[in-house]
Amino acid sequence: MSLPGQWLQPRHGSKEAFDKDFPTLDVKGAEALCPGCKERVKLTRKSPAGKTGGWCAKCNRGVGL
Repeated sequence: MSLPGQWLQPRHGSKEAFDKDFPTLDVKGAEALCPGCKERVKLTRKSPAGKTGGWCAKCNRGVGL
């Protein structure tokens, strides 16, 4: 079951910014539904503050819970 996700704000409009803000890989990441296209997004990245996120390739935006 996937939880409804949210867009990551404010600066995750580019993959480069997302990769910089979420540098650590988390292989046990949860899944969330992209708020745009409703596809499942694996939340496989972790920020230094402990937030998890993933990248929706279809919408080209960062997604989190």
